[in-house]
Amino acid sequence: MRAARAALGVLLALALVVEVGRYRGERRLREATVALRSALALRADDPRRASALARAEALAEEAARELPDGRASIAAGSARLVADRPEEALRHYREALARGERAEVLLNTGRAHMMMGRRDLAQGALVRAGWVSPSLLSALPEVAREPLLGEVRRLEGELRAGRLAAPPPLPPARD
Repeated sequence: MRAARAALGVLLALALVVEVGRYRGERRLREATVALRSALALRADDPRRASALARAEALAEEAARELPDGRASIAAGSARLVADRPEEALRHYREALARGERAEVLLNTGRAHMMMGRRDLAQGALVRAGWVSPSLLSALPEVAREPLLGEVRRLEGELRAGRLAAPPPLPPARD
């Protein structure tokens, strides 16, 4: 009986250690989100913006070590994307996709590729984002949104007709 209680105590202690780390990660993610929002509230030429973006990324990277999902990597990628550093943003978005597919990651992956002049990769990521969540494409300018929605509708028609063997592919894990 005493051994069972001791084993139960050890298991509870281990569970608590894991949860404390997650709570710490959640707090860091919240701080990163606040820093990112603060940066977005500043004009692009405000010197405080760069430091707020760097802080957001650093806090998000700390959070990513504690959290099992990709939210912190999304925040870090967003900080780099806003800072006009799409290559670094892609690294974070790939980390997020490795933890689970989310339409907003695909959308931002497309934006990063577009910033880098990689139109084919951007198109693929944005079509996949629209496939997962067509309403998310409303975040894009109409001139970009309409052709993407048309492609998603075409693919949905192919699926209904039984001619689509697989969904649009995920963006490549490496360039």
